[in-house]
Amino acid sequence: MEERKKPTRPFSVIYADAKQALTRQVGNTMAAYGLPIFMAEGILSGILAEIRTNAGNELADDTARYEEELKEYYEAQVKEMQETFEKEKADLIQAFENPVDPEDPGEAPSAEPDPDPEPQTTEEKRCIEEETEIEEVD
Repeated sequence: MEERKKPTRPFSVIYADAKQALTRQVGNTMAAYGLPIFMAEGILSGILAEIRTNAGNELADDTARYEEELKEYYEAQVKEMQETFEKEKADLIQAFENPVDPEDPGEAPSAEPDPDPEPQTTEEKRCIEEETEIEEVD
């Protein structure tokens, strides 16, 4: 069975509904107090100024909070990378100071060369010897 997700109301619809509700409330308040339009205009201008101030403060608070969260995030990333670097550095120092013991057959490859899979023929050996000339130095 396919799961259906409830549709989200578009912001344009929310905006229109909120504007309509505020306009209705302003009209109801003007009627309840018997305010003329010029007085309502002054009151609404004051309210708008407060809302603009609050909006600016809200933006500043949100920006500061975001920057702090971002700073914490990157500090945690740097700390994690620093810890990884220090661990790898310690491992490399230990590997350099304590090289693997070649006598331990389980850890290091043997120093003996592997036998040739195909023995060289006499002709191949002669050809190699002819190509390799050794100069004597006085």
